[in-house]
Amino acid sequence: MLNKLSDDILEDRRGGVLTLSFPRFGHSTLVRHAISTRVGGVSRSSYQSMNISYKVSDDSLRVEENRRLLSESIEMNLDKAVYLTQIHSDKVFKLDSSNLPPKGQPLGQGDAVITNLSQVPISILVADCLPILFYDQIHKAIGLAHAGWRGTVAQIAVKTLKMMTETYETNPADVKVVLGPAIGPCCYEVGLDVREKFDSFSYAGEILEQSGKSHWKLNIPEANARQLLEAGVTEDHLIRSNLCTVDHINLFYSHRADASPEKPTGRFGAFMMLVS
Repeated sequence: MLNKLSDDILEDRRGGVLTLSFPRFGHSTLVRHAISTRVGGVSRSSYQSMNISYKVSDDSLRVEENRRLLSESIEMNLDKAVYLTQIHSDKVFKLDSSNLPPKGQPLGQGDAVITNLSQVPISILVADCLPILFYDQIHKAIGLAHAGWRGTVAQIAVKTLKMMTETYETNPADVKVVLGPAIGPCCYEVGLDVREKFDSFSYAGEILEQSGKSHWKLNIPEANARQLLEAGVTEDHLIRSNLCTVDHINLFYSHRADASPEKPTGRFGAFMMLVS
């Protein structure tokens, strides 16, 4: 069953698994993409129910079943999905036929990947950080980036776009970009140490709002939007989900709202694959 959450977001409940996609991003005969949610899986307790990360102490058999269910729902073989060991960096990997990792092994340590391989899914996992999806239909290339505050300061999104330009001759004005669900400025409070990292950006005053003597609300999605627009992405190609992971804790995992040393939380993910 398909439903629209908004004009930009399509809700897909195939097989009981809830995923989101973005109709303006690209036709499914050319590129498949999906944002998973926490709905429709078999994980229990604080991982309820569609945790897809093996690294958060969830039962590995349940994670495996979640991934199988998700694969069927989004029509991508996640056994073949290429992933990274995410480290909150500005490192971008180019994936091609020469460096396809063995099954179950990461491509490397970094926070973004680009490719023009077809039928090879790429993925990132998140639980408050911003998933960013890139699609260059002209040169048939895609990219995924993971941006928390560190990646945003390091301009991981712009560096992903730059590597696509260098590798595939991508014109930023041709690229469609999705800013997926992430913790929003309503719920993301930071201290002086983080606020100061953004002081060099001309738009700092527009993405930070003081909420206390030494605390500010930080707008990670808008910071990345501003960087991408300055890099040449056009406003009509920038698709904002406007979904806060804390406000929509029934749909997404949130490290800040859910997790503690005694009670880890799960991860949802962003997935992309060129069809041909």
